[in-house]
Amino acid sequence: MGKMSSITITKSPTLLVGPSEPTPSGTVKLTGMDMALSALPMAALFAFERPIDQPAETIRKALSQSLVLYYPIAGRLVAAVHDGIGIACTGDGVAFVAASASCGLREAMLLDEDSSSPAISLDELTVTFKRMYMEMGDSPLVMTQVTEFACGGFVVSVTWNHAVADGVGMAQFLRAVGEVAGGGSSPTVIPVRWDSSLPELPPAIVSSTAAMVSCQPGDYVSSHIKIPMSFINRVKSEFSHVAPSSPSPCSVFEVVVAAIWKCRARATMSIDGAGVDDPVALVFTANVRKQAQAKPGYYGNCFGFQTIVATRGEVANGGVVELVKRVKEAKERIPYTFEMAGGGGGGDRMMQEVAGVRQYDTLYVSSWWGLGFDDVDFGGGTAARVMYNLEWKVVPSCFLCGKKGKDGVGAMAFCVELEHAVPFHVELGRLGEK
Repeated sequence: MGKMSSITITKSPTLLVGPSEPTPSGTVKLTGMDMALSALPMAALFAFERPIDQPAETIRKALSQSLVLYYPIAGRLVAAVHDGIGIACTGDGVAFVAASASCGLREAMLLDEDSSSPAISLDELTVTFKRMYMEMGDSPLVMTQVTEFACGGFVVSVTWNHAVADGVGMAQFLRAVGEVAGGGSSPTVIPVRWDSSLPELPPAIVSSTAAMVSCQPGDYVSSHIKIPMSFINRVKSEFSHVAPSSPSPCSVFEVVVAAIWKCRARATMSIDGAGVDDPVALVFTANVRKQAQAKPGYYGNCFGFQTIVATRGEVANGGVVELVKRVKEAKERIPYTFEMAGGGGGGDRMMQEVAGVRQYDTLYVSSWWGLGFDDVDFGGGTAARVMYNLEWKVVPSCFLCGKKGKDGVGAMAFCVELEHAVPFHVELGRLGEK
């Protein structure tokens, strides 16, 4: 039982949910990228305001049925001969917890229109790998908690080992569970977990991923932030005037990422006397399924990184529009991921650039917009709010998982230590002043 303020969460014992029918055995091969991410847990949370009948039981049954097609998810990581590690298709199942909350979603401040942080710790709504080791000594690849609230709404959290899927892949799996929960006989997308035609991602991307995952975890403050829509629209207008010949207008993503990078650079400079000439880096993820020619339905890891390195002074004191240009230029390099990095060219240069930047001066950004999480629906409509939780924080990170509303765009930040938290939020607050 967990308690935050006057809100109480009551949890059932953990169950293992396996496929509802017999599934193939054997071992699924992992790519180099899968293996590089095998020690990294991810967690997505979905707050649903509209009720469905018996949420926990409905979703538990849908999970079991969906695992028939997605049977590797019910397996376990094992050592594979000559191939590092693989997924043994054991059918052991995914972890499942049913829970109830003593309040409504609005009281817990878990709805999308609530701009401040929830009144309940997201840890209380999430199954962690640490808890699984303590309870079962087991390590399922996926762990789910369904928390029913007094208002009839509910929160679904899904924690997964990154080796089994990236954000696109997990969103695909959850949409499949939702289709079954809503009454469908089977998912509309046929899953592909191992695609023999899929090229390995460039070694530089795999090695940089492994280096990131192996970083010593930092004590980064968790916070919910919002970039005002008035600021976004103003920057987009300025960009159209400054760069009228640009082949495309700047996007919300480009503005939001540039703004967060700038605010963080100013905040970290404000206290510790960090030099304006020190290098800082922005690294953001990019789905490269198209470039890799992955088959439809592939749900393994298939993303790369785009990197920008500048001095702290350039980021902190320069114009946002200039930073937007640099983000846009980095995005435009995505189609050439394999061409640039496959032979060690661009990828190695990226590694060399980032290698000269302190871990704390490197900001990683991952956008969940367009991955499919906003389309997850267990029968009562899509989520009012999508959130992210980190069991351990290996690098300063920011996740763009908030919906794009009329007042602004939400995100979750785990990117500054306590001494920089107030300056960071002060800088974010200044975005909407003009």
